[in-house]
Amino acid sequence: MKQNRSVQNPYEILGVTPAASKAEIAKAFMMAMKRREYSPDAIAKARKSLMNARSRLLADYLRPILPAIVRFKRKDFSELEKPAPTLEFLPEFDGLDATLAQMHKVSDADRNLGITLFSADPIKRLPPSR
Repeated sequence: MKQNRSVQNPYEILGVTPAASKAEIAKAFMMAMKRREYSPDAIAKARKSLMNARSRLLADYLRPILPAIVRFKRKDFSELEKPAPTLEFLPEFDGLDATLAQMHKVSDADRNLGITLFSADPIKRLPPSR
């Protein structure tokens, strides 16, 4: 049997995908019991959690996206001797610093327009009557 982990993935225990139907889960339950890779209790809990809609949603959320980290089995460090790749920035980003610096500058015309539109006196904000 495989070692116990604190939180076991029910999809991994039963060997099914997240798209598995209830019939596929029931069949996988029987196959997992025959394989005996996990304890019968763990297999039963996995089946129960995947048959219940709420528990299955939680299992989907907690399902690891990446495979488990495996230790390196060989000691080949030749990749470390290669030079690091250089970063090349796109030409669209040339002058981005200057644009960002100018973004905070406000022209006098814009400042006067803002004062006119957002003055404290509501009478001044009304358009002139005709």
